[in-house]
Amino acid sequence: MSRLRRWFVREKVLFITCNLLRTRTRLTDRDFEALASAIAAVRKRREFLFTAYVFMPDHWHALMIPGAGDTLPRLMDAIKVAATRRINAHRRTQGAVWQFRYYDHVIRTVREYRDRVQYMHLNPVRKGLVRNPEDWAWSSIHSYGGPGPIRLPVDLPGLPADEKAPL
Repeated sequence: MSRLRRWFVREKVLFITCNLLRTRTRLTDRDFEALASAIAAVRKRREFLFTAYVFMPDHWHALMIPGAGDTLPRLMDAIKVAATRRINAHRRTQGAVWQFRYYDHVIRTVREYRDRVQYMHLNPVRKGLVRNPEDWAWSSIHSYGGPGPIRLPVDLPGLPADEKAPL
């Protein structure tokens, strides 16, 4: 199997999708807490911006900007390892939790950024988990003005008004 090649982009907003291994049971609220805790811990050790997210039972999405001198592969490895340790500890299991690969896409415009945030916030509704995006606790919608507690703070970007403006 060939290795996926990644461009080492700096200071770009990246849309990430990380999937649960198919052999693992679906994520629960307790697992989401462990994932949020892992991301918060990695954010303290490494400088990166985390601007939007949604945690789903079988995957999670995020918009991130790796810090100067860091790369997305190293950052994702740190998050996946930290989350795996926490999830395995409370489940009393061992082994991998996440699929080896993850999906990433460079966000190029303000419009694309806003579309991805909306896509993430509507994901629980499309999957039939809730009726309204605000009802899903594990989303950055609460940081963007939706009612409810903020479970994992995000870095709210100051975006240009022009939807076609590059990021």
